[in-house]
Amino acid sequence: MIMKSELKNVRDVMNKSIISVDKDDAIRMAVKKMIHGGIGAVIVTEKDKPVGILTERDILKFIANEKMDLDNSKVENIMSAPLISVDSSSSLEEAAGVMLTNNIRRLIIKEKDEYVGIISQRELQRFITELR
Repeated sequence: MIMKSELKNVRDVMNKSIISVDKDDAIRMAVKKMIHGGIGAVIVTEKDKPVGILTERDILKFIANEKMDLDNSKVENIMSAPLISVDSSSSLEEAAGVMLTNNIRRLIIKEKDEYVGIISQRELQRFITELR
């Protein structure tokens, strides 16, 4: 069991592996990366700088609108932007508040001006529950 004193901030629970795609990549390529990585979102970059996030929800909305050309439609056309982030020193409660306020399920973690991780709503809920 994780002790409350052991977890001080999101840095302790974030996933440090960030998978990204370029904004000009085809949606199908992004979907394949998500499936291969077993993840529900990828960070979207432009010239190696994060500019948005592509989530399962974004893809489902695209498909529901019957715009199913996954090979010729670009990631930038359906990504969510801007990226919403918190500093790695933020508490778990602060991160949860940002997610609730912005109605998002994934939060990007920053240190200085660099993106260093991501945390999902599910991971955050699990860790907060274990602290009780």
